[in-house]
Amino acid sequence: MTGSPENRAASELILATLKEAGFVNAHFEEYPLESRWQRGAATGRIVSPIARPILVGSMGWVPGTAGEITAPLRDAGAPSSRDWVPPNDVRGAIVVVDPRRVAVDPGFVMRALIAQRLAAAGAVAMLIPSDKPGRMLYTSAFGFYPKGPLPVISVARDDALLLRRFLAKGPVTLALDVRNTFDSTPYRERNVIADLSGDTLSDEVVLMGAHFDSWDLAQGANDDGAGVAAVLESARILKSLGVTARRTIRFAFFSGEEQACLGSRAYVAQHESELDRLKTVLIMDEGPQGPLGFQLHGRADLEANVRKTLTPLTSLGAAGVSLDATFDQDHGPFVVVGVPAFTLRVEPGEYDIHHHAVTD
Repeated sequence: MTGSPENRAASELILATLKEAGFVNAHFEEYPLESRWQRGAATGRIVSPIARPILVGSMGWVPGTAGEITAPLRDAGAPSSRDWVPPNDVRGAIVVVDPRRVAVDPGFVMRALIAQRLAAAGAVAMLIPSDKPGRMLYTSAFGFYPKGPLPVISVARDDALLLRRFLAKGPVTLALDVRNTFDSTPYRERNVIADLSGDTLSDEVVLMGAHFDSWDLAQGANDDGAGVAAVLESARILKSLGVTARRTIRFAFFSGEEQACLGSRAYVAQHESELDRLKTVLIMDEGPQGPLGFQLHGRADLEANVRKTLTPLTSLGAAGVSLDATFDQDHGPFVVVGVPAFTLRVEPGEYDIHHHAVTD
């Protein structure tokens, strides 16, 4: 997790692996972290109309409850507009809500907006039903770093259904005890960078990247250990074969992606004077499933050339091209400044089941 000793150890391991592969120029690039966050114990229970525990877990970079709180439960449904206003009865309440994509705003944008408005209206906590099977919980920090406005809690799907059945019949009271902590002392996170120098166009760069931060619920094997392994192994293989491309190939391992692309945003800011020479960014961050092609994030001007380049991969099913655009991976900061940034598209598989959950 970003800012943790384990994240620091991961960066050291990546650097050592690059050095061992022969990348003498491998190095850290640091940036300031506004806050570090530690997950504490989280418990929940129904106080009335029955006494029963419910399975809950905190989202990242949100506060705890400062001890156990007991409050009425309210249901805000699934807000369908950016202009959503909380109901009048949420003050002092725990509110269950389903953030959904609204027009061009993805679910995580709505989630942050809803949390801000609930806090301003006096709600004491926000409950989000998990979309995972088997009572697994979900975590995320997009829109909450450096500190969320109120406790935002994932609740097991079956427990959320139970709560709503009770609410349909009458009042429900819950107790929550969430013990998260923040550390705002100065701290520097780091990216890991290594170059395979080019030949005739060595001042121009093609960047391959993945992020090595993950979530503390599991090991981050899919998100994004698979991407880190693929980029790291690509670097090792190309170096071992003595390959010299026309342009310099830069291997970038970002941290802070889970807090809304902190590492890649820092890279763009630190390398601002070089961006005109950054020709393409390739990001892998959707798991190790079979490749389908690339997502170009709106760059229709490059579609024909990309399709031509990928043609030899047709028999593998990996020559697909999509113009769909998103900003929720490390390509986002590059897209914003006009650098062509593509993400590897892969078979969906079970990625969404394990994403940000205990099974990753």
